[in-house]
Amino acid sequence: MTQLQDSSPRARPGVGPLTLVVSLLVLAGLGFLLREPLGDAWPDGCGERLEKLGGECVGVTDGSHVFMDELAEVSARIKEENKRVEKKPHVTIALMIPMASDHADVRKMILHEVQGAYIAQYRANNDPDESGDPPAIRMVLAHPGKTREEWRPVNEELARMAKSPQDNLRVVFGFDLSVQSTKDAIDDLTNNKGIPVVGGALTGGIGNPDIDHIRYKGFARVVPDNAEQADALALYDKKRDPKRAVLVEDRREKDDYVRSLREAFERRLRGSPRDPLSFVSLGPDDESGLSAEFRRMTTNICATTPPVDTVYFAGRPVHLRQFVNALAVHRPCGDRDFTVVSGSGASTLYADEKLDWEALRGDTSTGRRQVVVQYTSVAHPDSWVSKKAPATGGSAGPVQKLRRCLEGKPPCAEAGPMGPADISDSRTISAHDSAWTAIRGIRIHAEGTDGLPSLRDIGNDWDGLQGVDKVEGASGWICLDGAGNPYNKAVAVVRLNPFEKKPQFVDLAWPRGAPPARDPRNTGACQIPRQR
Repeated sequence: MTQLQDSSPRARPGVGPLTLVVSLLVLAGLGFLLREPLGDAWPDGCGERLEKLGGECVGVTDGSHVFMDELAEVSARIKEENKRVEKKPHVTIALMIPMASDHADVRKMILHEVQGAYIAQYRANNDPDESGDPPAIRMVLAHPGKTREEWRPVNEELARMAKSPQDNLRVVFGFDLSVQSTKDAIDDLTNNKGIPVVGGALTGGIGNPDIDHIRYKGFARVVPDNAEQADALALYDKKRDPKRAVLVEDRREKDDYVRSLREAFERRLRGSPRDPLSFVSLGPDDESGLSAEFRRMTTNICATTPPVDTVYFAGRPVHLRQFVNALAVHRPCGDRDFTVVSGSGASTLYADEKLDWEALRGDTSTGRRQVVVQYTSVAHPDSWVSKKAPATGGSAGPVQKLRRCLEGKPPCAEAGPMGPADISDSRTISAHDSAWTAIRGIRIHAEGTDGLPSLRDIGNDWDGLQGVDKVEGASGWICLDGAGNPYNKAVAVVRLNPFEKKPQFVDLAWPRGAPPARDPRNTGACQIPRQR
């Protein structure tokens, strides 16, 4: 029988405990030195500032790590831009959204948001109209997991970067879904870690009610919330009769977008004689078990007296698509027109491959009428280039520049390829504008300093971005009040065009009922009236 040799240190001649400890320390040090050049070849398959949680790489990257194939090109561009400016006086901003998804339409949305943020970074550093202002801008991508639940380790890494003189992290921006994990992450960043945050496509009431009720210190929004959008729509669409409308609502808990949209529509329908029709979804992207329920709803909607011609839908896009398909295909009262009205989440509906465009059109040969889908959007590329565009509240220049950048034209001719682009879903615009607001907030406080404003300077003074210092966003003027809220921000009214299979701009609406007043001195300043 072969005897197994004892391979323990005690059996090795000439190797004492001290020698062993020194050897292990040398090997550990060598392993540490080897880690950085290997990129993703780390023990967990991720990379620097990333860790494997729940089967995916979670954390922060400068573009070196690609979270999903769709982001490969734009991640490379971000990495190149970061490398180019790292020797200059710079600050870092972080886009925090899920950087991967199991759903094809969500992956497109993520790509558009990263593209919009990258264009803001690139313009800040290279656009002749903007790049003369210090400091230079680095950008990192912060991935809290597909479900957004792994935000804690991401926040800890961002806090370390805020203290690092190499990173100089100054603002976290993005956050595109109004759910509990988003609220918790923003609460921790602002109130516990003192890091300013600019929300992206957040419309679910996450924010500060007013200057006397600050829930999130150093938080700013760039888009109107659901209540403001509903107010704008009500003032715009005064002829729509609440007595001929019904509310279809998702009663799922811990979703602020759905809750705030439901509450806004309930206020709109106070004159309706009908109780809402309710359903309970399992999650923002889960569509199981609802098709049969929506078919039954369409039958009940057809049976109401007096007849209903408008449905207000308070739910996520995937459930809106299920409901709209059921109403278009299965309603027994096919000889009646219907309009389905929803919130800004519907901006991505046109890209849903399961949307039944043909059913929405109706069929004149059989007398089946169409179903119109209309929604408020935080932005639309045609808002400021139409003949109806007002003289205040925004202008065509910023959105035209954004469009040129997506096409690889000046001022982004050297920006490089960043993947397939589509500006119609509002996500590119909202991400660009949240990044642009973060950059403007940093640079306006860099004046007269060493070029590196403090976290406190930025977070305590978002309302410096008003008057002549307003943000010229691609979505319109962003004029921040003392609570970090955009005052009377433009709302786009959009309708799906089933014949061209795209969203069609209808008009602009305003939470205060009209565009901002023109500055009598013609300085282009936005004016915020006394709030208290």
